[in-house]
Formats: sequence, structure tokens, C-alpha cells
Amino acid sequence: MKIIKTSSHTLSIWLLFLLFTGACAPLNSEDTTSARPVLFAEEEEKFPSAEHPDSSCSYFYFLWGSHAENNKRYSEAEEAFEKALICDPESRSILRRLPILLIRMARYDDAAKWLRIAIKKYPEELQDRLLLARLYIRSNKINKAIELYNELISMSPDDETLYLRLGFLYSEQNQFTKAEQIFGRVLKINPESLFAHLYFARLAAKQGNPEKAELWYKKTLAINWSVELVLEFAGFYEKQNDLEKMKALYRSILKKEPGELRAGLALVHTLLLQNREKKALQVLASLRKNSEDPTQIDIITARLYLRSDKLDKAEEILKPMTMDQKIPEATYMLAVIYYEQDKDDMAMDLLHSMRVGDDKFEDSLYLQVRILMEDGLDSQAIQLMKEALADDDLVSPNLYTLLASFYMERQQLDLCAALLDEALHKYPDNAQLYFEYGLLYEQNGSRRQAIAAMEKVLEINPDHAEALNYLGYTWADTNTNLDKALSYIQKSMALKPDNGYIQDSLGWVYFRMGELDLAKKEILKALDLEPKDPNIHEHLGDIYKTQGFPKEAEQAYKKAYELYQNNSDKTRLLEKIRAVQ
Repeated sequence: MKIIKTSSHTLSIWLLFLLFTGACAPLNSEDTTSARPVLFAEEEEKFPSAEHPDSSCSYFYFLWGSHAENNKRYSEAEEAFEKALICDPESRSILRRLPILLIRMARYDDAAKWLRIAIKKYPEELQDRLLLARLYIRSNKINKAIELYNELISMSPDDETLYLRLGFLYSEQNQFTKAEQIFGRVLKINPESLFAHLYFARLAAKQGNPEKAELWYKKTLAINWSVELVLEFAGFYEKQNDLEKMKALYRSILKKEPGELRAGLALVHTLLLQNREKKALQVLASLRKNSEDPTQIDIITARLYLRSDKLDKAEEILKPMTMDQKIPEATYMLAVIYYEQDKDDMAMDLLHSMRVGDDKFEDSLYLQVRILMEDGLDSQAIQLMKEALADDDLVSPNLYTLLASFYMERQQLDLCAALLDEALHKYPDNAQLYFEYGLLYEQNGSRRQAIAAMEKVLEINPDHAEALNYLGYTWADTNTNLDKALSYIQKSMALKPDNGYIQDSLGWVYFRMGELDLAKKEILKALDLEPKDPNIHEHLGDIYKTQGFPKEAEQAYKKAYELYQNNSDKTRLLEKIRAVQ
């Protein structure tokens, strides 16, 4: 032990140490976080009793333990605190300190045992029960936590916070009646309790009672208006799909705080859902006037112009941000505009100016590859991707999938397989790489292996929409597992509701199930989304043929024939056309 400075008090402590080292085992100076035997008196028979507690000894070890704890030598601190309790088993300060130390060491069960000891020794104290209740909640022992809060309320019947915590626990356990009773008791103690009103609102929303929830939210705001509360209220209306009330709440925030970005952007989003682009732009202009960071608003405004194909207006905003401020995201967006305008050289110049670590750098790399491929510069595109894969700062699973797709499109299946093997060695738990492997197996005619790869994708990511769609469509196409196929495709649709190919799969599984009207309805929706896909037109022809409408079937087949590029597909469609003529 190092003495920092000498004083009569320090010297006396040091002499006490010399006195007690003969009676107590030396402390372990090595810090480890591994659990070791501790003194539990639950257990209290094992706990040494002291008819004559030695406060000097206990204080010495308390100081020792505090010093060790402050220096993060937690095991040493634990041993010191235990020795302090041997000297004085009734020490309130140690019984308060030791559980907190054990929580720091992530030994929650041991901390709970010491808290139970403290509660037994000092039953009138509230803090030990409060801390123990939190540990029970952390360990998901909710019923024990509820029991403790009920004990605390009996000891402190006017403590509003205790009721709120208990009511919240009942609500989380879906014990709604008990939760309402508890929150009602809070309002008797304090009729203006903000949190009681808020919890009543959340409870009503959770119970599926929107009218009651709305009423409580309004009462809550009347007690204490705040941006956070209004945003939560708006989130409630969002779940009700009440866009007008959402807008009104966002505007109420902006009226009081014109620069409130969250409310402003939420209002913009809501207006866009209603296709009110002009109004959204007006909100953005107002936000810009009151914003401390107008650049962020300019980026969003440019995105909105891009979304509506107003490229000139987007370019006008982005040019100074690119040329003068050199903002990477603006540079990338301007490159996209030039690409859309067939100004490939200008786009590439901007993309080459971006550096590793810039926002949108990876996207800029993909756009470069796309431009090179469309310009017929395949070798340069491959070289760019290979250089990126060899760079530790650039390599990513997405880059591997990009190059793999490139090889697959060109029927270079051996190169594709070797690349994916290398990628999976680096990223063994990447769902998208397994998905690409599944597509490779499908293209190679190994459907069983393709299905296995897609099932592996769902093991890693159960919400992978494309894998769900692949499996669902494959089962529908082979007329097997139709119920499971429908379930998978419906989940895929929920994840990507505006995807025409998934919509087609839904129609196709209904066709296989004999639900022809439903099948036609979904296929027609798919054609609205993907009018140039020959497979969807062919599916529509199959449905019309099965329904007994040969002329409509012939028309759909002829459209599919026009769109197919492969000769074998065209031959198949000619046979179908002749069959319905």
C-alpha cells in the first residue's frame, strides 16, 4: 500500500492495518472479475456475529475498498468490503456499497442476495428495496418486482413515483385493470400528475381504445405542453393513419418553435404521403430560414426535386454545395443528375473526386461501375471492383455481391462461384451472400441447392423479402407447399408492398390454389408496377386460359412473346398462342 502523504490520521490508519493483518488474511491485490465465494447470510448463520463491532477496523477496510473501487480493482474492493463487514456486521454504509459494487461487476444475483440481507437488517430503509426491484426487472422477475413495489407503497403511501412504477409494471404485464387502478390512485394523490395522464393515454392506446387515448393525450398536453409529448401524440395518430391530425400537431410545434427540425421533416413526410409536394417545399423553405444548418435542408430539398424528376432545380441547389462547400452527399447527388442526363463524363469526374470515408462513397463506386458497364467498358468495371475488393478500407459484402451479379449476368458461373466462396469465407453470416449463391444455383439448374441456400438466408435474416419471395414462388411454381408458399409471399409483400415481382408471386400462388379471381386481381396489380415483364403477362394469359377466356389469353400471350428476348421462351409462347386460337 502506497502512502501518498503523511498525517496523524493516515498514520493511525496504517498502524491499524499492521494490527489487523495478523487477524485477517491479506487482501488479493490481483483484480479479476471471476466470481468467488462470498459471505451470504441468507445464509446468515455463516455470517460472523460481533458482540463488540470494531468500527476502526471496519472503517480501515472501507477506505481500502473505496480506493480499490475507484481504481477499478473490483475484486480487491469486494474482499475489502467483506472484511469490513467481518469487523462490523451491522455497518449500514458497507451494506449499501457492496451491492452497488457487485452490480458494476455484472454479478446481479450476488448483488440481490446482499440487498436481501440489508433489507432484513434494516427493514425500514426504502433504497435497498428500490434497488432490488430494479434488479428483479432487469432479470425479468416482474412478479417479484411488483411484490417489492407493493411493500414500498405500504411503507410510503403518498409517494407518487412508487405508484407510477408499479402501474407501469402492471401495464407491461398486460394487467390493464390493475394498472388503471394504480394510476387512478396517483391522480388522487396528485390530480395534475403529468405521468399519470400520459400512462393513461398509453394504456388506452395499448388496449385499442383510440378515443380514450386521444382524450388522455389532450389532458396531458394541457398540463405541460412539450415538443416530445406532441411528437408522441402525432405518432399515436400515425398508427391510426390520421394524416390531418398529424399535420395539425406538427404545425402546432412549428408555430411555437419554427426551427424544430423533427417536426418540420415529419410534416414534410406527411405532406408527401398526400402527394402535396408544393406544400412540402414551402415547409422546407420555412425550415431553412430558421435552421442553424441550412445545408441539411438544402440536401433534403434537392432530394425532393430528384424524386419528382425536377433535375434542373436540384442541380441549381447542389452545384454550389459541390463546387464551393465540397459536400460529399451533394457531389454524389449531382453526379446522379448528370448520369440521368446522359452526361457520363461529367458524372465520372465528380465521382472520381470522392474519397474513401466520404458519405455515399460506396454508392459512388457502384455508380461508376454501372456507368462503365453501360458504356461497354466491362474490363474497366471489373478492374475497379477488383481494386476495391483488394482494399481493406473498401471491401464489403455488397461489393462481392455486385461483382458476383456481374459474372452471373455474363454466364461466367465458375468465376461467380469462386468469388462467392471467397466472400463467404470472409463474411460467413452474411444473408445477402447466401442469397446470391441461391440465385447462382438456380441459374445453374440446381434448384434443390438453391432452396437450401435461400433457407440459410432466412436462418440469418427471417425478414429477407427476396428470399421469402423466391421460396414462395418456387413452391407455387412446382405446385407444392402452397399454404407455406402463401404465408412466405404475404410476409414478403408486407416487407416490400410496392414490388411488382412479389405481387406477381402472390397472384401465382393464388392461381395454383385455384383462387382464379384473386390470382387475376394480384397479377393485374403486378402489371401496373412492372408493365414490361414478360413473365407476368404470361401468367395473366395462363389465368385467362384457365377461366375460359381464350381471346384475352391470346392477347396476354402475344404481349409476353413481344417482350421475351430468349428464343426458347418465344417458342413456348408460340405454342401457347396456337393452343388458344
